[in-house]
Amino acid sequence: MIDLNYVLTKFPWDEKYTKLGKPLDFFWEMELKITREEIWPYIIDTSSFNQRMGMPKMNYVEKDGKLFGSTKQAGFKMEWEEVPWEWEYLKEMNNARIYSQGFGHYVRTKYILEPYGESRSKLYVYFGWIPRNFLMKKLLNYAMPKLEADYFTAFNEIQKEIQRSTTSLQLGGTAAGLKGFFADPEWNNEEKLDLAKPELIKSGVKEEVIDSVFRWIRNSSDNDLDRIRIKYLTKLLKQSFDDLLLLFLYGSRLGIFTLSWDIVCPHCRGVRTSLQKLGDMPAKDECEVCDVQFETTGKNSIEVTFHIHPSVRKIEKQIYCAAEPNRKQHVLLSKSVAPGKAFSTELLIQPGVFRLRKQGDSRYHLVDVDDRFESKDIIWLDKEIAQEMYVHTKPTLVFQNEEPTPVTIVLEERKEDQTSLRPSELFNFPEFRDLFSEEAIATNLQLDIGLQTILFTDIVGSTRFYETEGDHGAFLQVREHFVKTYQIIKREKGVVVKTIGDAVMASFPDPVYALRASKELQEWFHTENKHTPVRIRISMHYGSCLAVNLNSNIDYFGNTINYAAKMQSHTNSGEISLSESVFRDAEARKYFLETGTKLKKIDFPISWADRTDSIYIWKP
Repeated sequence: MIDLNYVLTKFPWDEKYTKLGKPLDFFWEMELKITREEIWPYIIDTSSFNQRMGMPKMNYVEKDGKLFGSTKQAGFKMEWEEVPWEWEYLKEMNNARIYSQGFGHYVRTKYILEPYGESRSKLYVYFGWIPRNFLMKKLLNYAMPKLEADYFTAFNEIQKEIQRSTTSLQLGGTAAGLKGFFADPEWNNEEKLDLAKPELIKSGVKEEVIDSVFRWIRNSSDNDLDRIRIKYLTKLLKQSFDDLLLLFLYGSRLGIFTLSWDIVCPHCRGVRTSLQKLGDMPAKDECEVCDVQFETTGKNSIEVTFHIHPSVRKIEKQIYCAAEPNRKQHVLLSKSVAPGKAFSTELLIQPGVFRLRKQGDSRYHLVDVDDRFESKDIIWLDKEIAQEMYVHTKPTLVFQNEEPTPVTIVLEERKEDQTSLRPSELFNFPEFRDLFSEEAIATNLQLDIGLQTILFTDIVGSTRFYETEGDHGAFLQVREHFVKTYQIIKREKGVVVKTIGDAVMASFPDPVYALRASKELQEWFHTENKHTPVRIRISMHYGSCLAVNLNSNIDYFGNTINYAAKMQSHTNSGEISLSESVFRDAEARKYFLETGTKLKKIDFPISWADRTDSIYIWKP
């Protein structure tokens, strides 16, 4: 059983604040008919919870890595510095504010969660105040019992919503029960949506997709529309990713939406800079809150988001609390450890790979959690070199701060943000290249776009072909060849990056798409029906690529491209050559088995690296 004395022992007051006045401590206990896993998303989303409670909106500004807030409550102006939050997944969360104006000098809050049987939990809520004066002490003593009653009411509502499964918080949005708390939308030209619909349908966007998105826009709060994330919307509206992206790209051209390139901190995943043009991207950015500088060219440093165009609707994000744990859901532990002190806890984490680091330090330790490992302890040895730790589920973390200043330790999921739309996904979307052809990467930058399947096609015997067909006839046949090649590549989720003479360079998100496109291409250009006298060869390779600026267009660069191009010299008419990385891909191997594909393995001398690789020849 947890009581107030337990909290004050584990969470003692700092003497520098108790000198300003005697603390007022308030402590509540709630029994919940739901599990810790069910209530946790609501506890960390303190902004939505405060809104549910009828608290006033807050304004936040960031200065020198610190967060400062202000609001007006019960006729009193409140201004404060937000002390960095601390939390541990499914167990506890606490924050504090240092007031320059308000009811007190200082306030702190702590939530503690405990299991209570298999399907229930207990929540303990603590508030501690250092009142500003005698009058404010009286006011707080009067107001806190009402706040306690409001808390119980709010959590009872949440329990009912969870039991009815009517919440959208599991998708990262605002709880359905909060809809009545939001201000009415401020429209500038709502009719613009209806006027754009015929144009969108003409562009190939499905009518049911348009209706679904426009209905969501009309019924959603400013908070939901502040940054529109396509992948999140895919889950929420149960629509296809390609259909939604097509709508937002065409909608951006029609003035319904705007597209932004957001530079994201690799640690907190917060947006540091938002740009309207990709060409304005700086080489580096910084996050003062995390105390790090980072390069913007990393694979996960840029997120693409959409916004409602201000000519349609004015969007003003409504904030009711900083809600730091909710904005960093990939962070499972954030804990400040005082100089010379030790910290120990059992982590309630499931199998996976995690990063353990100090805030402000780019180095990190890898923690692999799995039931097959025997060790139950994570002993953080503060060495210069990174460690790899292999531990059983629910391991015990032990950390000793040997430094003369407080250290914040962070445990975070290593996996990528699955709801982020990355530049590479846009670059590989044909309509983006058509509609946003003016977008270009800064000439001094090279963006890491991760693994891509690069495919080259080339017309075989083009010199002789021009001689036999004549310039006019050859031109018509080559143009038809390009049109058909574009069609087939696009149908298999590929994009033509560029053409080089009679050759095409294309990119696909996965090898299996490139394989299907290659087979269809060769069947078209080498069919017995002889659709065309043009004959081609194809080569493909799978590997890491960089996106660069070439002739003011988005081009791909790197060893993967060079390798795929060199493979052409070992590929004959009607053939498809595959690199080892394509051949070894799991989905590609499955495709080969399902289609009964026969491949011939040949040597591929790599003169520039003084070695010989193997490539595989396929003739459909």
